Amino acid sequence: MKLNRGFVENLFIISALSLIVAFSTLISKQVKEVEIFSLKPINNAIRNFKDKNILVLGVAGLESNGALLTDVMMVVNVNLDKSSVKAVSIPRDLLVNIKNTEKFTKINNLLTIDNPQLKIKKTDLIKDKIEQITNLKIDNVVIVDLDGFRYFIDAIGGINVYLDKPLYDPQLANPDNPSERFYLEAGWNYLDGKKAAKFVRSRYAATGDFSRIDHQHDLLMAVFQKLKKLNAFTSPVMLYKIYSSWSGYLYTDFNIQDGFKLLPLVKNLNAKNIKFTTISYSKPEPLLISNSTLDYGYYLMPKIGLENYNDIRNYIYNFLY
Repeated sequence: MKLNRGFVENLFIISALSLIVAFSTLISKQVKEVEIFSLKPINNAIRNFKDKNILVLGVAGLESNGALLTDVMMVVNVNLDKSSVKAVSIPRDLLVNIKNTEKFTKINNLLTIDNPQLKIKKTDLIKDKIEQITNLKIDNVVIVDLDGFRYFIDAIGGINVYLDKPLYDPQLANPDNPSERFYLEAGWNYLDGKKAAKFVRSRYAATGDFSRIDHQHDLLMAVFQKLKKLNAFTSPVMLYKIYSSWSGYLYTDFNIQDGFKLLPLVKNLNAKNIKFTTISYSKPEPLLISNSTLDYGYYLMPKIGLENYNDIRNYIYNFLY
């Protein structure tokens, strides 16, 4: 799937974004819109001029069912003064209102509703909803698909991830042998592009999608370590390889000025200044509850009430600041 490109001509922007978008991919699932009740007012989003908030979305691509379902959703907060990156993951099954209607749908369906022809031209619905949920002003949007992700991992020579226990998913095939199920041993595992894509797609665990989000976080750290080892942000050869791997598989509204603002971060960032959290129904803070109905199957909603994001906003503010 080849997405519209907003900045691929600029290598500086590509190198800065590669750290942020490396893990963005996922499988998809159709969801049903439902009629529902009244909405609560939205507070004005926080805007700190020393911060930059980037909405990272992952889609499976045209070859998959639900091509534009955003089954990866992450707000990446970049603090240029502190040279830090903090990422907040939003689960795909969160039930949300469709702006300017009385209908609800799962949040991962909003990009499809905005782009029914499956060509990305608008991101208004998902961007506005994420701002409402997080109370953060979104500065830029980045969308990648599965093919670009695989090519990127291969371009940097693969990555190594550490697993505390074996990973087995009977629903995914081994990319090296389709007759086998996907399996990774406990300990260190080398992942090429195909295996990395399977790793971040796997959700065969007790916590389902939340386990998959953990894999995304692990993968991002592994990518960061590999890029630092390769001196990728200062090597013209690696920059070109990274540029080529994302070319045609990346949509963003970044421009040249945005890219140059990120360059100091790229030079000074270290692992201790990268942190992750997930809006979840379990630790570190149970903010959601799950439910299931005939109308729209399994879904998540804020513990304090549908479309009431006050607790989530407070949690995110404390995590970031």
